[in-house]
Amino acid sequence: MTSNQTRRTGALLSEAQRNPRGLITTGAVMRLYARLGIAPKRATARGDLKTLARQGLITEHGPSHQRHYALRTTHQ
Repeated sequence: MTSNQTRRTGALLSEAQRNPRGLITTGAVMRLYARLGIAPKRATARGDLKTLARQGLITEHGPSHQRHYALRTTHQ
């Protein structure tokens, strides 16, 4: 993982931990990144979400055209 991706995914995980029951969407990630002044592109947001899902830190839900994610909890 590059240092830029590490910074983005760290910010994303911090935001998810502030609202652990919230759903994480690509649009929400894009807005977060825009507020932080980093990589507000849809492909970047999707890639970061997929990376965190592969690492087991968040879980994927829904069909591909309505995909959302949730912070993984220890009891899942």
